Amino acid sequence: MKYANLSTLGSVIMLSVASLATSNALAADPGMPKTRAEVLQELNEAERNGEIKATDLDGWPLNQHPPMTKGPNLTREQVRKELEDAERSGEIQATDLDGWPLDQHPPKSAEPSLTREQVRKEREDAQRNPEKSVWPKSYDN
Repeated sequence: MKYANLSTLGSVIMLSVASLATSNALAADPGMPKTRAEVLQELNEAERNGEIKATDLDGWPLNQHPPMTKGPNLTREQVRKELEDAERSGEIQATDLDGWPLDQHPPKSAEPSLTREQVRKEREDAQRNPEKSVWPKSYDN
């Protein structure tokens, strides 16, 4: 029993030494990818040397960005009034989620075109006679 524990301990020590030696050899390999810190250091050096210019998403140099101007604070009611005025003047056109202009969308009928029972009957007929069916296949699942 004692010997089994010693051999296990010896194996653990040997594996530790081997993994340390391997990690040092891999770290010295020039083909290995750089660490995040190394990349950031190279980026900072390139910016200082003028090799590259750091810009924001709009293309402005980070150290020369114009100050943000704060527009007038409008109330909700003022914004709604501006929107209504723009819609009336034709500057913008209000649309629904499908892209239809609100004033040109076909009116929805008050009554459904088919009752629930009619739809169920159509589906059952389509399942019985799939070749004669106009029922979409995607609805069968």
